[in-house]
Amino acid sequence: MIPIKYQVTGEEEYSFRLKIDRSGNFTVHTGTYTTQKPHAGKLSSHQEAELMSSIERLGALEEHPMPVGGSAFQAELVMGEGGSQVVYSFWEGALEEDPRLKSLVRLLEVL
Repeated sequence: MIPIKYQVTGEEEYSFRLKIDRSGNFTVHTGTYTTQKPHAGKLSSHQEAELMSSIERLGALEEHPMPVGGSAFQAELVMGEGGSQVVYSFWEGALEEDPRLKSLVRLLEVL
């Protein structure tokens, strides 16, 4: 499995952080006005295959800057590690602009 870190920061102290390691172990931290306890688990072989397929379909990441004067949730997706690490920051509107990115993000958010 490719290590993945995904983080969303939004208004009113909303936060979502996900980390998946090489073995498919994941930890999810969510927070709003009331912080919830992190939960952890291990990807099933089906979940891992879905994620890897979605990452392959995503291909090269395109820039999706926030429009001037816009306000929205900001996200950061980090895939890989070391010299092969790719860091991608985007705003929530990018999910409507890029269906491949939306597909990957939705898979991550349901863990």
